[in-house]
Amino acid sequence: MRIGIFSHPGDKQAHQLSSALNAAVPGSAQFFDLSLYDVSRTALNADSLLWNGTDLTTLDAAYLRGFPYQDPIIPSGDIDLDFSVWREEYIAHQMKYTYLHSLFTEMERRGVKLYNSPRKNLQGYMRPALLERLRAAGCSVAPMVCTNSMDVAKEFCSKAPHVIWRPVTGRASVQLFMDRQRDTLISRKKPPVMLYELKDGPLVRGYFFNGKPILLLERYIPQALPEETLEQFFEVPCADVRAQLALAARTLNIPWVQILFTLVDGKAWIYDVDTDPLIEGLPTEFQKRLTQRLAEKLAGLNADYEAPLTPADPAAIKQRPTVFLRRMLQILFDFEKSKYAPAPTLK
Repeated sequence: MRIGIFSHPGDKQAHQLSSALNAAVPGSAQFFDLSLYDVSRTALNADSLLWNGTDLTTLDAAYLRGFPYQDPIIPSGDIDLDFSVWREEYIAHQMKYTYLHSLFTEMERRGVKLYNSPRKNLQGYMRPALLERLRAAGCSVAPMVCTNSMDVAKEFCSKAPHVIWRPVTGRASVQLFMDRQRDTLISRKKPPVMLYELKDGPLVRGYFFNGKPILLLERYIPQALPEETLEQFFEVPCADVRAQLALAARTLNIPWVQILFTLVDGKAWIYDVDTDPLIEGLPTEFQKRLTQRLAEKLAGLNADYEAPLTPADPAAIKQRPTVFLRRMLQILFDFEKSKYAPAPTLK
């Protein structure tokens, strides 16, 4: 078993996975520097795909980390640069991305199993279409609208008790959609945002590999008293919604994916899908547990995981890590709590 780990050199998550793979199956993981600095040389011919002398077609699988979809036409919005003329660095950046995109596509065509391919990341970039595809398949997707129209936003909010929002692309925490957010975000001159009806239930992060859950984490909201905490997580079985989650995973057909959902009355209401899950924000113990399970799956050990069927005891609940001193956390607590406080209905 040979597995290539393609990532930028400073990505801690990729290096942890590489170490876990080599611990599970010694010598199985090989790291490839995705940044393509001068130390990296690649070549493509009819018989091989060479990367610093390694034939990528001999890999059994490849794990691609930190290679999001990039529009090949629109440059980055740097206010200090004049894009009225074509810039050399922009062209070089886009050519590098296009080249790597072609390389990974060719790897797949030649039989290397890729987690997750550029075409899978493209699906995540088009998040509203992806969620609507889940809804069409019979999955419970939270009522939502993608808009930059004030009239549409007000109409949606008038029909929902509580509303939350997030940007259309990229990673972002869902937050309350109140008067200030509406007045700041909604404009025909600004990008659209996604508005959701907030379902009142526990929020769960589900991590899936080849359509099966390998970790399901429910989270507690931040608490200021009696002792300050950030978000806390514990593993849950979600036995009553396993069939619903399996349907969502099959519909997505994305080998390695995170699904964010709320449990309400025996339904898993889906809010978000991440095609390149980031786990660094989880408590350290859950980072290690998830990395270990992912490594075993990639290595083909085919272990099935089930969370405890009993409620979590205090020892099993872990707090999200932070680098702040406790005395400096009050502003952060207030900000995080604002994501969960009841929101008024907008008229």
